[in-house]
Formats: sequence, C-alpha cells, structure tokens
Amino acid sequence: MHILLLSAGGGGGNILRSVKATFRRDVAVTQKSDPRYAERLRRAVTTRFLDTNEFALSDLPKDERVLIGARTTGRLGARHDPDVAVQALHESWGSVEALISRHSIIILVGTGGKGTGSGTMFPLAQMARQQKKLVIPIFVRPSFERHEVDKRHYDNAASAVDRFDAAGIRLIEILNDRGYAEHDPQPQPVVWERMNLPIARGLRGLIYVLWDLSQVDPSDLSVLFAGGGRLRIGYGEIDPPDGGEPSDAQVELAARQCCDNPYYAFRQPAGTSLVCIQGDWSNLVDAKIKGGLAAAMGVDASSPYSPLYARAVGLPRPWGVTALFAEYTGTHPPLDVDWSLERGARTLPNALRGTVEPTAIQATPAVAAAQAGSFPEPEPEHQIVATPKPEPPPFATFWEFAVALNHSNPAALALAGNGAAADVPIDPIELRRLLGTIWFRSVLTRFSRDWRDRMLETLIASAAIADHTVKFGRKTMHLRELSYEQLQEIRARTVLPDDEQGDLDLLITVGRFWGPEAVKRFQFVAAAERSGPSMMESLLDRFR
Repeated sequence: MHILLLSAGGGGGNILRSVKATFRRDVAVTQKSDPRYAERLRRAVTTRFLDTNEFALSDLPKDERVLIGARTTGRLGARHDPDVAVQALHESWGSVEALISRHSIIILVGTGGKGTGSGTMFPLAQMARQQKKLVIPIFVRPSFERHEVDKRHYDNAASAVDRFDAAGIRLIEILNDRGYAEHDPQPQPVVWERMNLPIARGLRGLIYVLWDLSQVDPSDLSVLFAGGGRLRIGYGEIDPPDGGEPSDAQVELAARQCCDNPYYAFRQPAGTSLVCIQGDWSNLVDAKIKGGLAAAMGVDASSPYSPLYARAVGLPRPWGVTALFAEYTGTHPPLDVDWSLERGARTLPNALRGTVEPTAIQATPAVAAAQAGSFPEPEPEHQIVATPKPEPPPFATFWEFAVALNHSNPAALALAGNGAAADVPIDPIELRRLLGTIWFRSVLTRFSRDWRDRMLETLIASAAIADHTVKFGRKTMHLRELSYEQLQEIRARTVLPDDEQGDLDLLITVGRFWGPEAVKRFQFVAAAERSGPSMMESLLDRFR
C-alpha cells in the first residue's frame, strides 16, 4: 500500500521529522542486506510537510514541501489563527486533494499550539475520508495549565478534537499536560523525546505491516478504525542477544511499556487492536508477548479486547512490539475504504499488468439492470406461444458478479449468500487476477461457504504448480516443503522471478483465505521435469 505521512503546521512537522529520521535509518540498514526490499519499502512511504509558513519548510527537500495559501498568508504563516489556516487550505484545496488521492493510507500529524495545526487537521482528515482513504490522525493538545498556550488557543485545539468526535473519526490524542511530572522534572527536550519516541517507534512498526497488508485483512482494518473514540500507539523494545531468545523479564517489560503510556487520552477499555511483533525469535516468544499484553491490559472473560496480530517481517533492529489500541465504543459498521487504488500491481506478473480494471468494465444490460435493482417483467402467460429460452444469469462473468458484490448490489449480495449453484462460470485466470486485488479480498467473506469451496476447487483443478526451489535462511527448500508462515516470510524478504513469484503469491493467498491446509491440496510438479505447464504458465498462455 502507498502510505502518506503528512504533517500539518510546525509542531506536526517536528514530530514527522523524528519519524522520517527513524524510517530513513531502517531503509539504510536494509539497503546493505537486501537492496530490492529496501527500494520497495522506500517507494511505499511518502513524507510531506504542509504549512502556511514558507520559512518553516526551508530546511526540507523541495519535493517534501506543501505550502498552502500563498496568497492568503503571503507565505508568512497563519498568524496563529486557525480560521486563516482554513482559508489557506481552501485556496490550495485542489493540490492537497490530488496529493491525498495518490495514497491509500494517510497518517496525519499535527499540534494545536498555534494556528495551522488546529485549523487544518480536521479538514484534512475529512478530505481523506471523503476519498475513502484509511486515515490515522495524530493530534497533540497543548497545555493550558502549564501556560504553553493561552485560553483562546487551547479552546481552538479543543474545538478541533470535538470536530473529530462529532464526525466519528478516531484519532490519537496526545495530552501535553501529562508531560509535566512533579516527581520527575526534566528539561523540555527530554520530555518531548519521551512523548515523541513512542509515536516514531510505534509508526515504524505499523508502517512495516500496513505497506504490504499480507498479514492483516483490509476488512479488519476497516473495523478497527470505525466509530468514534481514541487510538493509542504503544511500543516496547526487546533486545535479545544475537541468535538467542529474549528472556521472560525482557518480554514482560516490553509488554508493560507498550500498554502503559500516560500521554494519551484513552478512557475506555481497548477493543479491536492491532499488535505488530518484530524480531527473529521463536513462536514461543510471540505467545509470551501476546500473553504479556493481555495481562498488562487487564483482559478477562468480559473484556472487549480483540487483538489482530501481525509480524513486521524484515524490520532491522531495534526489535520489539508495537500496538495500536482502539477504545471500545460499541459495535460499528466497517469503514467504506477504497482499497482498489493499489490494484494488486506488486503481486501480479508483468504479463498480467495493464489489463482492464474492474472500474473500467462496461456492464452488460443484465448487469446494469441488476445494479439498478430492477429486472424485466416476465411476459404475460397468454403471450407465450413457444417454449421460452431460459433467462440468462444476471451476471455474465464471475468478474462482473464480483464487481457488483463490491458495490453491495442487492442482487449480487443475494446470489453470494445462496450457495454456488448459479450458472455463473468461474474462469481460473479471472479468479487468479481477482485474488491479486485488494478490493476483491475485502469482499471475499461475503461469499457463502459453497461459493468459496467452488473457487478453491477451480484453482486446484486449473493447473499444477511448479515445485520451485527457494532460499529460506541458509537452506534451499521446495515450495511443497514450506509451511504457510515460511511462505509469508520468503515473500516479504525475497524478490523472485515472475513465474516463481506468481506461484508463491497464489499459495499465500489461498492459505490466508482458505487456511494453511488448503495449500497442501495443490499438485506440485518438479520444476525441471514437469510434463504440463505450471500454474503461472497456464495462465500466461491465455495472453499469448
């Protein structure tokens, strides 16, 4: 996925600089061991600094500067006035909207100390929501009691937070008041580092999971961010010796640090949350981390805590655990997020790229009628003079059916839930292409079990899979020997030739949606001796 890290105003820019420095260090370290993976990671994340003050952007690369409202502000800032910042944003609305449209996930960072952050954070989040993007706002509320800002500017910041709540947009709200500790007074830079480090380290772990989405269903993320309330990022470092396992004490400390962050506004118990584990250790350690988080969160039988687990594969040291906790504020319908922006381009082989996308398909008259919710009335009985031809299916192809289901078409929803007896052919190459798109994966759960079984049987029966040899650690192994988890790790760490990558992606997708055991149902044929084409070759033959 394409991730945009966008700051609003000077305070947000300072935080984003810390996040950017951490991310650039990771890319530099990864470059030494795996240049291809580092380049893919670098391209996936974009940093942009939005401001009304040209001088505040002068130390940044030109392509990272987003100056708004040049005529409104004279390039000299919003004069600590959120209303002026809003006017500046409206002046540059088109260019900012175009920037957001090119990314799937928008992480906004701003503070309420002056004018630009208070004035633009909510309109920017609302703009992203209107474009059906997944938006994660991070907003710092300044301290009035400690005289960081006057009452007017504090009220402006509070008003911005209220607008998020009224719109039902979850946000990470950081309270500067809690950075002042009477029992442990520290210089301001030390306090800022304490508050910024969990954000930078937390976003670091999340980025490694969100940019790929191979381990988290988009539909789960649509639920995680639905409804109002607060989010909270947590991070705990785990530094085991090289080649060794972390101790129980290290795991326990990291779990407590991840769950215990006093700077966030977070009042309700945690509900659906995303836990990202980083580190080259055994699954026993993963289990201890999960248990430690549950204990630190006070989870019991009545707790609404529902974690989604993922591993940030390929992340260099420092390792640890990152969590994005969401307040439980009830049951909410999932967000309507447009995951189709990516269109599966990274996982499709070159020969399949550039083909017609779902939005470009011209609907047949039958499909158009179904999408309109109306069908032709049958002829009156007295006019039937011959045996009528059977009615054509409402969807001529499985692709058309899937597109209509993605649009929540009533006829498609009914058909998806009524078994798989309908006369809608499933073409294996069409199904393979669909499985490579984010939007189709997000609606796959709407199909009945019969439909899903029929899809799996179509994939298994279509062709054999070449039993490629791949590197796993220091070993050379065949695809048939690898577990589902090992296949995922190879995909995250290695760039393979197109035919091998295509077969690997298919196995991972099948394991993800039909279970790891389904992977073993495929027929594997020796790559150098197979008598028939591989799965990828069979599909590519259709384009020759």
